Amino acid sequence: MSSLNLIELAGVPVLVRPPINTDKPAPLIILWHGFGPPDSEKVLAETLPLESVEAWKAYLGLPLFGQRLPEGGTDELMRRQIDDYVLKLLLPIIEQATHELPDVVKALQERFSIDPNKGIGLFGFSAGGFTALLALLESKIPITAAVLAGITKDLHTAVNSYERIVQETYSFLKEQYPWVEDKYKKYSWSEKSEAAKQRLDFIVRAEEITKRNPLPATLFVHGMQDEIYEVSNTEKLYAALLSKYEQLNQSERLSMQIFRHLAHHIKPAATDISPEQRQDIATLQETVANWFSKYLIV
Repeated sequence: MSSLNLIELAGVPVLVRPPINTDKPAPLIILWHGFGPPDSEKVLAETLPLESVEAWKAYLGLPLFGQRLPEGGTDELMRRQIDDYVLKLLLPIIEQATHELPDVVKALQERFSIDPNKGIGLFGFSAGGFTALLALLESKIPITAAVLAGITKDLHTAVNSYERIVQETYSFLKEQYPWVEDKYKKYSWSEKSEAAKQRLDFIVRAEEITKRNPLPATLFVHGMQDEIYEVSNTEKLYAALLSKYEQLNQSERLSMQIFRHLAHHIKPAATDISPEQRQDIATLQETVANWFSKYLIV
């Protein structure tokens, strides 16, 4: 496996994996992890090495994770999550990560032999996928290809999933965090979080993605056994985008692949996964690599 370089660029921890051939400029792929496995730039780099893709791979640590944990560590993250999942955890993280993106891309281009004419590839898993979607909607960097893994169609659906998990694990949460109260079983929408709900309605804003130049070749990958975000919701977002891509006669630049045996979190290093899951992970790795090779390495 090619070497990984851990550096800090624009205040962001980044693991960089070079292309096999570093003698000539190559495209750049930015990759974001999620809140659960793969939940760090290191674990994501191990999960999705993309060795065969002739591109620079930059695995970015999300704000408030890893080296950027807030004072109080994971307990403080839990406090923010329970207090206001949208406004104190999810939205600040994906907003900051999107805001950091142009400076990180610029710093990478200045430091490594990256071809500025090839556009940028994006990969995001779960919360990292929300970041990639927000970048597709609001960032001005040229995004040529994107892969969205384990995401859902909008913020409202994500909050519904969050509420369900809190309710299912409430006894454990109460034991670990005595300050947790019954009121936290339901998310309390405010004027600001309602505004975020509109902003992160990816179906409503689907047409904005198709107005990008270049039109991003976008691949959705999702596990049929995903217990966090139901695949049916992701299919609705895919369908909304497909109608727009078809209007542009560009339907070949949009795809979705469902993996029968995969759940939400991906753990290729785990010893207790079934042969079917291991095969799905290998196919997922190959599918993502092939997508970037086809639409980014041109």
